[in-house]
Amino acid sequence: MASGSKNDIVNRLLNVRLDDGGGGDELPPQNMLPSNQQARQLGQIQEEENGQASEPHASSSAIENLQPINNTGGRLHNWQATKTTVKERLSFLFNNEILCDVHFIVGKDANQQVIPAHKFVLSVGSAVFDAMFNGVLATKSDEVELPDVEPAAFLHLLKFLYSDEVRIGPESVMTTLYTAKKYAVAALEEHCVDFLKSNLGTDNAFLLLTQARLFDEPQLAALCLEMIDKNTADALNAEGFTDIDQDTLNAVLERTLVRRYE
Repeated sequence: MASGSKNDIVNRLLNVRLDDGGGGDELPPQNMLPSNQQARQLGQIQEEENGQASEPHASSSAIENLQPINNTGGRLHNWQATKTTVKERLSFLFNNEILCDVHFIVGKDANQQVIPAHKFVLSVGSAVFDAMFNGVLATKSDEVELPDVEPAAFLHLLKFLYSDEVRIGPESVMTTLYTAKKYAVAALEEHCVDFLKSNLGTDNAFLLLTQARLFDEPQLAALCLEMIDKNTADALNAEGFTDIDQDTLNAVLERTLVRRYE
């Protein structure tokens, strides 16, 4: 084909508009490079002229499908490549819909929350979950209701199982301790008890003694009693004293009488 014909084709594809010198309004500067579509068309024409077959090109829709839909819902493409350790990969799956195979309906009424999880991770970290999902009487449902557990405490438990991270505070330590005991996660139980020990004082000794007896924590109970023995007046004047149960009060009185007659 003559070079003049090739120039005509290029001019048509690039929509070149020759300025005839008229007095019309000037157009804003345009990109001097051809668009992707025009470039592909130009390449295909030149290949056909040279007798070469063009290869198929990936569509933009196919490329867009590789992008993440969202962080918790759909599949996130190649997220594993950004997590260099097992801990990072498991931590990423915490409270995440990706690869989720069970949902927990935690709490009740207005406080109820649906929490996604992964049976394998839970089974590895808890004998109770292992029996729940893999035992003789394993549940077949992909939804598990936990009306007696606080959502925040359950999330603390899962966070620990997925990453070994401990997130407890004064407002959540007791509910987290209950949840850790319920699912036999001894390491998290220990963290909760250590937190209570480090925050034990005359203002909460009676209250923590009640909880220690409730959760069968003899070491914590002994520390509470020791604190009460050394600071009886302050402990009795604390606000928490009026909230203790009858059994705890009887235990303290019996202990006091025994010590007096020793």
